[in-house]
Parts: sequence; C-alpha cells; structure tokens
Amino acid sequence: MLQNVLNDIQLYRRFIAIQIRAQAQYKVNLTIDIGTYLAVTSLEFTALFIYFGSFHSLLGWQIGEVALLYALTGICFGLAEMVGAGIDEFSETIRRGEFDRVLLRPVGVFTQVIGSNFRLRRLGRITQGCLGIVVALHYLPGLHWSAVKVAVLLLGLFSGATIFVAIMLLGATLCFWTIETTELINILTYGAREFLGYPITIYHQVFQSFFLFVVPLAFGTYLPTCFLLDRAFPFGLPQTLVFAAPVMALAFSLVAANLWRVGVRRYQSTGS
Repeated sequence: MLQNVLNDIQLYRRFIAIQIRAQAQYKVNLTIDIGTYLAVTSLEFTALFIYFGSFHSLLGWQIGEVALLYALTGICFGLAEMVGAGIDEFSETIRRGEFDRVLLRPVGVFTQVIGSNFRLRRLGRITQGCLGIVVALHYLPGLHWSAVKVAVLLLGLFSGATIFVAIMLLGATLCFWTIETTELINILTYGAREFLGYPITIYHQVFQSFFLFVVPLAFGTYLPTCFLLDRAFPFGLPQTLVFAAPVMALAFSLVAANLWRVGVRRYQSTGS
C-alpha cells in the first residue's frame, strides 16, 4: 500500500515536470498569460480599496485586515487552481470519452487525472495574493510576527488549498452521473473564494457554520487571519482550534476521496 502511494507520488512529479517543461517552451505566451491573470486579479483586489474609500471599516475590520484575508484566500485558491487543473477539467475528460483510456492504464486513476494538467498561468493569482499581503502589511504596522504565526500562516495556506482541491474533486465525482460539473460546485469554489475574501462574521451564522464545519474552508483562510490579527474566533471558539486546519483539510479530503472511489466504481462509458 505504502509502496503504491510512493509510486503514485513519483509518477505525479513526472507528470507535473512534463507539464511545466511543455508550457515553458512558449515563454512569451506563458508570460502574457501570467501577466494577464495578475492584472485581472489585481483589479479584483482594488475593489476593496474602492469600498473602503467610502467606509472606514467593515464590521470593525479595517482595510489592512480585510486585504490580508482577501490575499490569503486568493493564494489558497490560486494554488488549488494550479494543482487541481486536471480535476477541474474532468467533465471534458468524461465528455470526450477519454476516461475509458485512463481506466485501462496500469496506473492510479486519480494520479492520472490530477496530473493531466498543471496551470502555470495561475501563478498570476498567487503573485497577486503575495503582493496583496505586502500591501496589507503596509496598513498593519502594529502586526507582530512570531514563529507560531508564521507556522499558522503556512498551515492555513496548505489547508485552504487542499480543501479547494477536494471541492473540485467532489465536482469531478458528480460528473460520473451528470457528465457536466454542476453550478453547485462553482458556488463552492469561485463563490466561496469571493465569500471568504471578507470576514465571515458579516454573514448569517448559518453560512458561518457551513464554512467552518461542513465545508471547512474558513479553517484555511478566516481562522488563520484572525489568529494573525489577534482577533476573536466566531462562536467563541478557542484560538488553539486554528492548529486543527490540517486535520479538517484531511478529513474533508478523505470524504471527497471516498466519494470519488464510489464514482469510479459506478462509472459507465459515455460511448464516445
């Protein structure tokens, strides 16, 4: 079992290396793609400052604090978009009948799917998120860093990206029955990215609970941000809960992985 996992990881690394080399062959095109994506996402980030041009705070959150949250959410989503591109485009694989060939190969199905695409152009969103953090820190001169806060930041980014990929996997799983990815999954990916770019306390408690305990994206974005800013957690949750982010990401990913296996077993060819 362990050997199979190690083999899949090694194969995945080879898949990604091939993808990177292939995309790097067209340096000008890749640079334009990354730059365009950076410009578009920067415009989205600028919208924050338009809002705070008229209002001084958002339910007690200042511009620097919201900018930090928005930037961290953007990085998480950018990492997920880059790594999970093959999963995100799985509906096309099903529609074209290519999944039949995937099943015939003596290699892990999931490894083939997730390794089938790697979007380097999503570095534009990740870069924008990193620049957003720099801008946010400019507005947060009183923010004190420590080794623990750096660890929480890194764990949050990893956990948030993992949960976003798991949501994409749920969408891919639905394709076994619907062929197309449903709008519900888009709500949980693109919608959640926008939703969680702002403090979840501005929303109804039902939505807060949903993104904390059902689809725990807040563990990768909102809670780490609150910890960095020394802000109270929603529902009076203890600050130590922020360290449970990887556990929540793993638990949600296991649910998505098990549903994926069910979908693979029940798959019937589209006949393409």
